[in-house]
Amino acid sequence: MFTTHKLTTILFILTAAVLANGAAGLLYTWSLFIIPIEGALGLNRADLGLISSVALVSFTMGVMILPIIVYRIEKLYTAILAFALMAAGHLIFGISSSWISLILGYGLGFGVGSGLAYGFALSLASSLPAGIRALSIGLSLGAFALSGIVLPIVLGNWISTTAPGAAFMRIGIATLFVGVLCSSALVGAAGVVRISDKRALPLSRPISIDKPFLILSLILFLICFAGLAVVSQATAIATAAGITAAGYATTALTVGYLAGSLIGAPFAEQSGERNTLLLLSIFTFLGLLAIITQSQVFLYIGSILTGLTLGGVGSIMPVLLGIRYGATNISRLFGRMIIGYGLAGLIAPGIAGVLFVSAQSYTPVLVLCIAMTAFSLTAGLALRKFDI
Repeated sequence: MFTTHKLTTILFILTAAVLANGAAGLLYTWSLFIIPIEGALGLNRADLGLISSVALVSFTMGVMILPIIVYRIEKLYTAILAFALMAAGHLIFGISSSWISLILGYGLGFGVGSGLAYGFALSLASSLPAGIRALSIGLSLGAFALSGIVLPIVLGNWISTTAPGAAFMRIGIATLFVGVLCSSALVGAAGVVRISDKRALPLSRPISIDKPFLILSLILFLICFAGLAVVSQATAIATAAGITAAGYATTALTVGYLAGSLIGAPFAEQSGERNTLLLLSIFTFLGLLAIITQSQVFLYIGSILTGLTLGGVGSIMPVLLGIRYGATNISRLFGRMIIGYGLAGLIAPGIAGVLFVSAQSYTPVLVLCIAMTAFSLTAGLALRKFDI
């Protein structure tokens, strides 16, 4: 049982983690803006796929450098930095709407800021007691999907009819407000979140990169490639299939993402490494098969399944790393593993855009994703040789 003081501290820390990842989850609403920005700036899908790739790579860099930053400064200032970058990324494009400001503001600024916020939220959740750690990781990473659920439902029509610059300006201001709330939660837990002991993060300590880690990283890359290819083009895929309420494809995907984030970590803790990874590949495979039918019902079902595995892999991998290598190594090892996510983010949206431009169809990229998912299933089976 937790004392009242301990429970209050846990709630403050978990609230800060949820708010940080809720804002970082704006990364997954990008497909809502593809068509409005395409019309406003005269860009094609390949150009916009590049923007998404830059943002995802910047996000990866943010997650990777988070352990170094949080080691150097107080966590409160880390949160302030993350929210400042996320807000500025939107405000820059809102003030001056151009391809350059989109690359520099959203692609680089928001991308790095969202990566810092994501890694920051994971570090907060991972620091909580073992009995609630998996649930806390699931809740904090599940918040990553909230923006992608709320915006299409509440603001979907507004986004499609509002000038992109004005929409980005309002989102930037809202991000600042959420940053104030997150910082307030950290202030409430001030005595716990301050890092004053250098031994809290022994950066010089070597971390072994063995075959199981490489296989886990490969599976992360393959699942993320398929998921990010769909995420970056979700609304456009539905539009190409002739679906009127195309924005709800993003909603379906992020509902699945939220479910995967929430249940992935506890499920992995109970079901074990191999079974969890095999189910990830199977569900992704089935989801992509459903999307490629272009039927409205199956496309929504496929989007949910694809979101389920994309959200699930982000929630599951930290838990599996904790089981294999210890909870204290989760943030640092996941910071290395996230390179696979960044590589997928660099390649997948761009390939999706280029293949659509050349074929005027999303079928080629979906077939490619299905093949990569089949390979992830094989990798999961190979991991059996290296079970603990």
